[in-house]
Amino acid sequence: MVDIIRRLIVAGMALSLIAGNADQVIEFYDETVDHARHLATASDLRSIGNMLDYHYMRRGRYPRNDRFAQWLGQNFKENPVHTLGLDHWYQPLVYQADAGGKTFSLVSAGPDGFINTTDDLRITGP
Repeated sequence: MVDIIRRLIVAGMALSLIAGNADQVIEFYDETVDHARHLATASDLRSIGNMLDYHYMRRGRYPRNDRFAQWLGQNFKENPVHTLGLDHWYQPLVYQADAGGKTFSLVSAGPDGFINTTDDLRITGP
């Protein structure tokens, strides 16, 4: 999705360079890509959260922290455009289940790449 938007904007940039609006187009491009990354990461978190809840309903607990990467590989098909376990800023998702496997949190550090800041994206369960 981000790649398609990027290609469309690059084509628009080329046309705008001819018209002399390069700075505005670059700013628009950056904002559009950031927005697309945010939406794609939020969508990934929702999908993973739904599958984690399904796992909980079937097994009575969420996957252990040390098995999260393996669980992702077993429950999602590998995507040639995007690596499992990374957000759309290419940072690892942070998964934490409590000791009993009864609750979890899944966090993307967001655009700044730091956990526990205002731009984090987070999903918790149940």
